[in-house]
Amino acid sequence: MKGLCALALASLLTAGVALADDCRQQLPGWIEMAHPGHAAGEALEDQRGHYRVDAERTICKVWPARPELTLIAVPLVRAQHDTHGEADLQVLVFDNARQHLVAQRVEPNRLDWDAIFIDEMSFDTAAYRLRGDDLAFGVRLSRRNNSSANPFYETRLHLYELNSQHLRPLLSELPVYTYWGELDTHCAGEFSETKGLVVITERIGNQGYRDLQLKDTRVERRMALVDDQCQAVEESTHRYQLPIEYDEERYLLPIELASDPL
Repeated sequence: MKGLCALALASLLTAGVALADDCRQQLPGWIEMAHPGHAAGEALEDQRGHYRVDAERTICKVWPARPELTLIAVPLVRAQHDTHGEADLQVLVFDNARQHLVAQRVEPNRLDWDAIFIDEMSFDTAAYRLRGDDLAFGVRLSRRNNSSANPFYETRLHLYELNSQHLRPLLSELPVYTYWGELDTHCAGEFSETKGLVVITERIGNQGYRDLQLKDTRVERRMALVDDQCQAVEESTHRYQLPIEYDEERYLLPIELASDPL
């Protein structure tokens, strides 16, 4: 029996790896389906104007809760300069078996950059059961700068709902991680790090969507040289919760997040 269980587990792991490999292997073909002419280097244009697909930064993930579907996030670069640029985020959902584009959505200027730029994109496929048994999925966008005197890094969560052949944003720009500091580039300085956890509550709100809570933990440190060693001379921890409720069309960010960038 133990041998059978081990064999079954190994088969599941192998299947998971195969799905991930299929995702990456099929990605060039899916990009071409969504953007005919990309593979041949043709000029691409849509209703927003000219653009190019950043295939190197495009990501994909088989949706674990719905393994017949693959999620894809594509940067569409509209303009690129030495110090800044403009780019849209395109989110795609493909049917693996039928090789068919199920739904797509373009978020204009979501990936624009200047001194602060997109460092990483990833899919968040936790069980976001926000209305009944309907599942949403997330895209996490991480940004940072290159400053050693004023380092900055943040990750923001975006949630989408797949409804028939449409993708609808449910939540945008929710900060779930933020780090910043001011220092002398050697040791002395102040730092702040905030980690957020999104909790789905049992309370049913507007249009049947469950209320959310953002549980934040912020750690603030002051660093200094003590006996020629860089040490934390002050440290404080703050914990708080912020409610997030569904309005008429989407979840609204708490006013605290608009006035305090965390």
